[in-house]
Amino acid sequence: MKIAVASIRFDTLGGSERRTWQLVKGLVGAGHQVEIFAARAPGIDLPVKVNIVPMLPGPSFLKILSFTANLRDTLAGRGDIDIVHNQIRPFTKDIVTVGGGCHAEYLERTGKRLHFINPRDIAVLGMERENYRDGGCRAVITNSELAKAGILRFYPIPPERVSVAYNGVDHERFNPEAASSSRAEIRARFGLLDEPVALFMGAGFRRKGLVTLIKALPLVKTMDREINRLKVLVAGSDAPGPYMRLAGRLGVSDRLIFTGHTASPDKFYGAADIFVLPTKYDPFSNSALEAMACGLPVITTAANGVSEIIEDGVNGFVLDNPEDFAGLAATLGYLSCEKARRKAGDEASNTAKGFTWDKTLDKTLEVYRASM
Repeated sequence: MKIAVASIRFDTLGGSERRTWQLVKGLVGAGHQVEIFAARAPGIDLPVKVNIVPMLPGPSFLKILSFTANLRDTLAGRGDIDIVHNQIRPFTKDIVTVGGGCHAEYLERTGKRLHFINPRDIAVLGMERENYRDGGCRAVITNSELAKAGILRFYPIPPERVSVAYNGVDHERFNPEAASSSRAEIRARFGLLDEPVALFMGAGFRRKGLVTLIKALPLVKTMDREINRLKVLVAGSDAPGPYMRLAGRLGVSDRLIFTGHTASPDKFYGAADIFVLPTKYDPFSNSALEAMACGLPVITTAANGVSEIIEDGVNGFVLDNPEDFAGLAATLGYLSCEKARRKAGDEASNTAKGFTWDKTLDKTLEVYRASM
């Protein structure tokens, strides 16, 4: 097949972008001809043709709308293409992977107000309404049942047009042995000794639940256990100021270490003992799955699609309420026991082995064939 893969950005810097890169790698390896249509595609090391689609500078809504219009113009008349596969947003009426889930559900779960006057939200919601109606996208691929349910709840799209293809993980890069090789390096960089370390990772600290984690720390501090010495590595591109002020008011600012964005998440998994993501909404957190693959016990919420592969208390821990800081503190207390951490981490690693990019590719090709 000749496949056009469309994405505003084609790189490996974000979770959705890494998923797209792995898909293209798999399609090429399977013998398909792939063309990339993107506004930015730096440092591509795959044997694919790259078409740069113009995009206006300025606010994000203007970028989205201009890229969409120019993409449609660029693809017009390209009768040689069998499949147009859009990534992240439903730009054209063919196939779309919505790695970020349903925007209407995102707004509801995160409690974002005034979205009705936010130009970006208006633009994205308009795209959803256009593409999830009859005559819109031929097929939609989500990365979890959570994301699928969100689309079906807000839009009258036939359920058979929405398929779930779970994300995979690069097991050569993310595994317990590879992660542990960087443990001493990262701990030394941030002045960590033998204390237990929880890792929080992701862009957008508010949505990812950093406030809940900070509120849990004073309760952890009162526990007469090894977890009393817990430190938290906060990795991600967001402003730390409001969270440090909250931690200061709660008397736990000495527990937090903000690292900024990292291009080497595998090394940070190796430095940690627990992965914590009390997110308000994550259709399927790549970071949580990568942490599981590296042998870390993961604490997350039912608002994370990864919870669908977690058996609570066995290969991870799931909070029903993203704001349940007391429940989070209790789970951290339980994981003060190294034996408990090791057992849950081993189970998590075994579970993650069942999630590969080859399986994601197979499911995607199944959707392609069904839509032709």
